Amino acid sequence: MPLIRTLTLTSVLALSAGPALADLTAAEVWEEWQSTIESYGMDATFDRTSNTGSGIDIIGLSMGSSLPEGDVSFDVGTINFIENGDGSVTISMADEVPLVANFKGDDGEEGTVTVTLNQPGASITASGSADELRYVFDYPLIEISDFDIEAEDVPQDLPVDLAFVMRALKGSMDVTKGDIVSYTTESAIDAIGIAFSFFDPSGEEGNFAFDLSMNDLRQSSSGTIGQVEMDMSLGQMVQGGTTQQGSGTHGSVAYNINVDSPDGSFQFAATAASGEIWGGYSETGLAYGTLTNDAAMTIGGSTIPFPPLTFTMAQTSAELSMPIIPSEDPQDFALGFSILGMEIDDMIWAMIDAGGALPRDPINFVFKGSGSGVMSEDFMAPNYLENPSPEVPGTLESVNVDELKLTIAGAELTGDGSFTFDNSTEMPVPAGIANLMLTGGNGLLDKLVGMGLVPEEQAMGARMMLGLFARPGAGEDTLESTIELKEDGSVLANGQRIR
Repeated sequence: MPLIRTLTLTSVLALSAGPALADLTAAEVWEEWQSTIESYGMDATFDRTSNTGSGIDIIGLSMGSSLPEGDVSFDVGTINFIENGDGSVTISMADEVPLVANFKGDDGEEGTVTVTLNQPGASITASGSADELRYVFDYPLIEISDFDIEAEDVPQDLPVDLAFVMRALKGSMDVTKGDIVSYTTESAIDAIGIAFSFFDPSGEEGNFAFDLSMNDLRQSSSGTIGQVEMDMSLGQMVQGGTTQQGSGTHGSVAYNINVDSPDGSFQFAATAASGEIWGGYSETGLAYGTLTNDAAMTIGGSTIPFPPLTFTMAQTSAELSMPIIPSEDPQDFALGFSILGMEIDDMIWAMIDAGGALPRDPINFVFKGSGSGVMSEDFMAPNYLENPSPEVPGTLESVNVDELKLTIAGAELTGDGSFTFDNSTEMPVPAGIANLMLTGGNGLLDKLVGMGLVPEEQAMGARMMLGLFARPGAGEDTLESTIELKEDGSVLANGQRIR
């Protein structure tokens, strides 16, 4: 999104100070800023410069970029680069900066989105040398306000409010110039708050409100900056020399969604005690992961035929890695997610198991998979998204189930497997082996029959199916199964052909 990239660039450029490593001039810092702006595919214009004797003032500075969907710009106003006499340079900007995004719809309709970036009391200092710059920054407050949309079909008094507040942003960024620009950053934020609401005075559309709060954020990252255009895909950015890797943590998080419509109300609330995020992108692909601790979700409202329901989870996680640059050779991918210690609302248990026949132990689910495939097209590139090929943009070469685990109501299912694919035919043909083990399955089935949730004849059919695919394991109430897919399309269960 152009606006998001613009805000990111604003934050990156506005980072800054540290120990003086060598005499640094205001002109050198301004030159580095211009180079960085250009590398992000943006244009910078200004009315004039003024040599103050102790530095440079850049007067009437504007930055922006154009896209087929419109353009984005912001008027920075005057930036002061002040030499401090100790080899460092202080950068100061206006407390308020207007941000403007012009958009163009598919039907040719045009419009404008404007907000104001407030950054009172910002402290930014650069030190080091022209080739090895260090920025140290301190923002007591960053706030986005005065949200407004102007378009042909949008009323002048559009009842939409948007607010963003970031408190106590502190950190540093080191920039090293060479054949390619590299950087490292560290930062901490005390709190972030986002609020968005829509109020329909006529009552025909209803009202919507969303708010998010995050506390105690920390991050560190490093990477390189190549030539970036605003309409590049991630793979094209990497091919242009841009890479990044990093990690971060956060403390408590809470967000709420409230909908009040003519059809009824809906509320959703979620909290978490802490979490982590990590990832990056480079020639080897995109990698991303998250982990959240002690999460809780509550769902309610008149559109839900129950009183508010609450679910808690001790830990959740997700991981993804995938290629982003097309290649004729197979590239690896991986996907995983888990939910540990999930407890569902007692009301749900009371509805399905009033007598307490089922164990109410926390539910656990883990899946980890990997594989390889050929990515023949950059399916994230704008030109591909606008004119997608009717052909699948690649082939699947192999898939592995590295771990599968589900525990619920006293039963546990585990498994793994490995498969390859023959892509010489119109439909890829899989071949490989999957291993599964079910513990406590018959006991759970007996309890469901006793509760009247599963008819006896259906339970008998289920046991017959298990007999076809599974064999008794070493432990009590344990079933094991080995499913093998052959290259000729046949399927074997525990050595017996079933297709």
